[in-house]
Amino acid sequence: MPILPTIRDDNGNPLIGHGSELFTTRFSGVDTDGRAIALAIDVKSVLVHIEGSAEVARLTGTVAGSEPARLTQDGLTVEHLPLVKLSGETLLTVAAPSGTVNVSVLAWR
Repeated sequence: MPILPTIRDDNGNPLIGHGSELFTTRFSGVDTDGRAIALAIDVKSVLVHIEGSAEVARLTGTVAGSEPARLTQDGLTVEHLPLVKLSGETLLTVAAPSGTVNVSVLAWR
């Protein structure tokens, strides 16, 4: 028996692991009102990174339409959210405590 249950899509099909393709994108200037994070593809799981100021790498996914995601050493990462969402559905809403933040998302399908 696996430690984590096998995630299934709306049709009951098992979604093993993260998926085989990576989509990356970035949302800049997220303010205190918040922003609903939705992607233009179906996803199986996501990683959300609230960017800090010390950038260490830019990653671009393999899925067409991917934009560079920026990883920072002083940012905060919410790792492996096992979400099964269709294109255009809200994954989560992010808001800055004050001012603005930039958010990079890595999503597997």
